[in-house]
Amino acid sequence: MILIYAIRLFVNNPSISAIGLLLSATPILLLMGYFFIVGTARTSRNLWLLLGTTSLGFAIVFIERLRSNADDTTLIMAAVALVGIWAYVFWYSKFDRSSSKIQLHTPLPAFSLTDLHGNSINAASFAGKPSLLIFYRGNWCPLCMVQIKEVASDYQELVSKGVRIALISPQSEKHTQSLANKFNVPFEYYIDQDNQAAKSLGIFAQNGLPFGLQVFGYQSDTVMPTVIITDSENIVQYVDITDNYRVRPEPQTFQKLLNDIDSRPS
Repeated sequence: MILIYAIRLFVNNPSISAIGLLLSATPILLLMGYFFIVGTARTSRNLWLLLGTTSLGFAIVFIERLRSNADDTTLIMAAVALVGIWAYVFWYSKFDRSSSKIQLHTPLPAFSLTDLHGNSINAASFAGKPSLLIFYRGNWCPLCMVQIKEVASDYQELVSKGVRIALISPQSEKHTQSLANKFNVPFEYYIDQDNQAAKSLGIFAQNGLPFGLQVFGYQSDTVMPTVIITDSENIVQYVDITDNYRVRPEPQTFQKLLNDIDSRPS
């Protein structure tokens, strides 16, 4: 809405304040467009370029208002855009990870999951081989989808090391099957019914689904994106418990650690 107002303002009156409002309103929409159209699994933590551009736009509008060259509506719109981007970066993107129960060099905590055929498995079943467990929020999360795509690209190399790769989400069987059909890779797909595993591991995100996506069949509660690597004895050797959903490990991180596990003496 702010961007539409800014464009109309610029078309009708290409003033400095209109340019300022465009600078304020455009960055967050460009970021969302980049997520959904181009795709990325990660960004910088603080997005300083976007914050700087939005802040500059607000400053321009504010100065123009002091000079009586901008109206109150334009100033309010610029202020909303400024507060919005700062809230997104420093509040919405953050997780409280203090509840996590996953500890390095300890056995994988107990939990249960359901596969696409309705069969139940437990955490102990991952013993016997190194395992890469990816807890993702759902098909609706563009960063999760790109992260999975990255792992799919490395699938053959990982499997050659004897690694099990499990994708785990609280989304429905229908959505999970849709994801399985998308990738021509035989990942192990599991459903975390009612976020029971997420709660057991302390990675549960209450009301973590963006508002409005419920109409597509997703539950409001979800999971914090988490990656766990266990060895053949089901001991946690790596866990990514980032407090920012946009900051995720590079695929090389998994490769290096799994190489180290693979090279250990039996």
